[in-house]
Amino acid sequence: MSALVDTFGVLGSCMGCMVAVEGIAKEEPSAMNLMTFANFFFISLVGLVTTKKFFTVRNQIPLSGYFWVVATFFVVNVVNNQALNYHVPVPLHIIFRSGSLLASLLLEVVWRKKRYATRKYLSVFAITIGIIVCTLATSSKGSEGLSSEQIAKHYVEWSIGIGMLVFALFASAFLAIKQQQMYGIYGKHVDEAMFVTHFYSLPFFAFMWSDILKAVDIFNGSAPFSAAGIQLPFPKLWVMLAITCLLQYLCIRYVYKLNASVEALTVTLVVTLRKFLSLIVSIIVYQNPFTTMHWVGTALVFGGTMFFDDAIFKKSADEGQKKKKQ
Repeated sequence: MSALVDTFGVLGSCMGCMVAVEGIAKEEPSAMNLMTFANFFFISLVGLVTTKKFFTVRNQIPLSGYFWVVATFFVVNVVNNQALNYHVPVPLHIIFRSGSLLASLLLEVVWRKKRYATRKYLSVFAITIGIIVCTLATSSKGSEGLSSEQIAKHYVEWSIGIGMLVFALFASAFLAIKQQQMYGIYGKHVDEAMFVTHFYSLPFFAFMWSDILKAVDIFNGSAPFSAAGIQLPFPKLWVMLAITCLLQYLCIRYVYKLNASVEALTVTLVVTLRKFLSLIVSIIVYQNPFTTMHWVGTALVFGGTMFFDDAIFKKSADEGQKKKKQ
């Protein structure tokens, strides 16, 4: 029953968070730094109370062991969110982030000299082709009705956004490797790591404080919140940001809880399903253009992701051995 609750928790909170994030990105794309800071601050505040108990609980992992993890985690989150400010639609954003296996495999092969089964290389090839197809299908969208100069500017900014997503993809893979190394040395302390990576990233936001303050003024001037018959006497953008912070925290917590209570196959299926459903919801709610090429690319990305997973093939092999014994 607990695993079922965690599964629906992942699907509901993570998908809801993406809808809220896209709502803010469409309403005020220049507010991505504020949104990232707010998420980090909220998760840090909750961790300060529940995990660190106002710093009365000592770290199991020394701060020096967190250096690369904290720095990379901050960069990945800021760059990923900022990409939405460069004409990158959320569906393409979701597809790119689903291609993390590509970057992970390349880094493992080039940097750590690892070798994998042919199936994994084929999976990553399918993911790569899927991302390329979706990117090409998106490159011509969003520029209708613009002058030639505006189209050129739009394309340059869109290209910057794609470049940011590619960079974040490989930075995420680097982060995963550093986390594995850290856990291998000091042990796995998930709640502590969740607090430290968010809390000790907060000082870095000083470099973008003027941009955050501009976004605060814009949020203060937004219209009162009104949606689905609900009206609140608070600025709409602040309400949306509060919803985003809460759902982001719940999303992370439920993923961690699910990872601790079920097998790897189930986690993979739930996370992949969450990304796919988030894609569908984004297309329906915000009427994002999605062509046949997009669907082909999406099928390649998600199909390659599932084909890559060891748990699926291990389960199939175990079932085959059971049948032979019978």
